[in-house]
Amino acid sequence: SIKNAQSQYRAKAIENINSQFFQGVMSPSWYNDITLWFNKYGFDEQVMLALFNYAYDKRALHRNYIQATADAWSKNNIKTFNDLDSYFEKQEKRNSLNSEIAKKLNLYRKLTTYEEEDIVKWTENYGYSMDIIEIALKRASSNNKVRFDYIDSLITDWHKKELHSPEEVNTYLQSIKEKDKKSKAIEKMAFEYTQSTFDNLDSLYDN
Repeated sequence: SIKNAQSQYRAKAIENINSQFFQGVMSPSWYNDITLWFNKYGFDEQVMLALFNYAYDKRALHRNYIQATADAWSKNNIKTFNDLDSYFEKQEKRNSLNSEIAKKLNLYRKLTTYEEEDIVKWTENYGYSMDIIEIALKRASSNNKVRFDYIDSLITDWHKKELHSPEEVNTYLQSIKEKDKKSKAIEKMAFEYTQSTFDNLDSLYDN
C-alpha cells in the first residue's frame, strides 16, 4: 500500500540522517522529532534530509534551529525538493538585489528586516524591476535623503499612480518639474508686480 511504502521511505530517510549526521548513534528523541516533523510539515524525504544538511552546514545541528528552519520552509509552502529548489533560487535573487541596493546607497551594513521587507514589496507586490527602483535611489541620493522611508514613499506613489515602466516614471517626474517651473515663474511675476506697485506708490508719496 501507499502508506506502507511511505513509511518505508521515511524509515530509510531517518536511517540516512542517523548515519550521515549522528555517526549512527542518534538518540531516540530525535527519531520522535523527525517523525513528528514529517507529519506536521508534510515534507518529502529529500526535504527532510536537506533540512538536516542545512543545519549541519550552518553548524547548528540542534533541535530549536531545525524546528525554526522547518517552520520557515513550511510557511513558504515547501513540501517537495522542487519547492525547496525554487525557494532557494528566490532567496538567492532577493539577497543579490538587497546587496545591489545597499551598494548603490553606499550602505556598508546589512539591511534591516524592515528594509528587506520594503524591497520585497517593491519587487514582488508592485512588480518593479531594478531600473525603476534605481530612479528612486538616484533621487534620494541627489536630494540627500538616503532614507528607506523616503525611497519607499516615492516608489509607493508611482505604484498608486499606476506607472509601470521607467519611461512612465520619468515622464511623470518631468511633468512635476514643469509644474514647479511654472508655479515658480508665476510666483516671481506676482512678486515683481507687487514690488513695482509698491515702487509706484513710493514714488507717488515722494512727489
